[in-house]
Amino acid sequence: MIPEYREYPASAALAPWVVCYWTRAAFATAGEPLIQRVLPDGCADVIFDLQAAALAVGTMTTTLVLREQLAPELLGVRFRPGRAYPFFRMPLAELTDQRADLLDVWGRDAAAIAERIAVQPTTEQRIAVIETELLRRLGDSDPRVDAAVSWIVRSGGRVSIERIASEIGISRQHLSRCFAQHVGVTPKTFARVMRFESLVREARQSGARDWAALAIDFGYFDQAHLIADFRELAGITPVPFFQSSEIVSP
Repeated sequence: MIPEYREYPASAALAPWVVCYWTRAAFATAGEPLIQRVLPDGCADVIFDLQAAALAVGTMTTTLVLREQLAPELLGVRFRPGRAYPFFRMPLAELTDQRADLLDVWGRDAAAIAERIAVQPTTEQRIAVIETELLRRLGDSDPRVDAAVSWIVRSGGRVSIERIASEIGISRQHLSRCFAQHVGVTPKTFARVMRFESLVREARQSGARDWAALAIDFGYFDQAHLIADFRELAGITPVPFFQSSEIVSP
């Protein structure tokens, strides 16, 4: 059984900040737990458990493996890379590979917001509550981080960080400090995740499984480098990853 997962677009005002809103239906399994691999994607999320707590989830640098037999309905906000900071108002590096109670991020407001969301009868009305809160918290992003993130994403993680820093007009060290605050990871780590994401997407869409050729195409030293990097980010090597029946997201 695969629980229903859906994505909803953000409003025009929030689209530059939010990739999407997403929902996952509640489920229960009678036998073995449901296994899901949540791949790193460079994004931070806020997740509302419609029965209990709300969480702030930082940028991930490796895959999270979930094994669940009983799970509640979820509603999440997926922020664009480098765009969560104005809403969190804390260095994203403090949340890297971590989950925090939203109370610790948004204070007392978090409980009231979660309650207002839970009592809404439709997903669209729940999203409207979230959007009102996000618009209230909306602040400025760092244009240097935005430019660097955009460049890395467009290149699929295959661009020199030194070149980006030079083009932006700041040192690589200063760019790394900006990334720690706004993205949660260094530019190098973010580029590594974007390259991995591009590789997975290409292998899924094209069905290509020539790892030596893919290593060349995606800028790895060789096939061994690709496999080692894949294992660190996915928690499993490429062949069993693509043969597995586990649920993979996003």
